[in-house]
Amino acid sequence: MTFTPAFAKKYKTMKVTVHSNGVCVATMCSKDEAGLGLLTGRLFREFADTVEHVAKDEAIRVLVMRSSDEDFWLAHFDINAIQKLPASQLGEHEAAPNAWHSLCDQLRSMPKATIAEVVGRVGGGGNEFCMNFDMRFGVRGSTSFCQMEVPLGLSPGGTGCINLPALVGHGRAFEMILGGVDVDAETAERWGLLNRCFPDSAACREYVDALATRIASFPPYAVKAAKASVLAVERMPRREACLENLSLFNQTLAFPEAKRRMEVFMRSGGQTRAGELALQETLGKLSKL
Repeated sequence: MTFTPAFAKKYKTMKVTVHSNGVCVATMCSKDEAGLGLLTGRLFREFADTVEHVAKDEAIRVLVMRSSDEDFWLAHFDINAIQKLPASQLGEHEAAPNAWHSLCDQLRSMPKATIAEVVGRVGGGGNEFCMNFDMRFGVRGSTSFCQMEVPLGLSPGGTGCINLPALVGHGRAFEMILGGVDVDAETAERWGLLNRCFPDSAACREYVDALATRIASFPPYAVKAAKASVLAVERMPRREACLENLSLFNQTLAFPEAKRRMEVFMRSGGQTRAGELALQETLGKLSKL
């Protein structure tokens, strides 16, 4: 069973459906004047509204973002809008995050799994948005990334210069940012910008749907703790991050569901030769009981 949540019923640039298993799918379907998947003001506002609602809705466990246009996932920020932004003087520094940075931070840190199903081109601010998802999957011969601001005489300002080096390393980030080059799906997968790439969009969709369903079947508190543990290194020095990792692990031990799952695991062949050789089959029994 699927339904459109109340918050998304008036959207013009996205269609949002929530499945009974807790997977929320947001499909971009913006029809801008150029016929592209531009990041417009309205799409940005609907992004922000979706992320805010998904983050606090306990019934939603996974967010998947995809596009209805297989040529463009999200082309780039609307240049007409960029030309209207106020400029800063040389040496002037911002004192607080803007709305875009706040959106990216909320998306990145929400206590849910987030997946970008990237079919088609993604560039500029679209790529910056995409990099704030936990996972990204693409299609060979279709998915293409371009951090295109420098050729336009700009510097990327929407978190790209922060997230891209963390994903692909500084050298490759400089190649993308300073060179403004296209990076295809195979290269993106090899560099770490994509988790995986697939031969066609149907195979990509099948894998993303299966992965989202799998994650949604796990205890939400465990997903929340594991995600916070992975991101801890972004918020604190290594020693403190390791202590946070240990604290979060110890906290999950207190949940009755953890005890139940470990007991089922042991009864189902865990820590036996046969059960460990067929580990995914053994683990698959935990969410069915």
